[in-house]
Amino acid sequence: MSRTSAVTFTQAQVRRAVKAVESAGLRVQRVTVSRDGSITVDSGDNRVPAMDTREKALAASWDDA
Repeated sequence: MSRTSAVTFTQAQVRRAVKAVESAGLRVQRVTVSRDGSITVDSGDNRVPAMDTREKALAASWDDA
């Protein structure tokens, strides 16, 4: 019979992690807690842009946009 280890995180820790992401101005998409107790908050803002704009020059003013 295998034994499971005790939970190594608390609800308060998850709440603090989510609050930190939100205070950074990001929207929380998903929270993952690993078996080792590490908490990962995914904001979904790490996406690759759909269009490559590296070659496009920046607009000089709002009229150029």
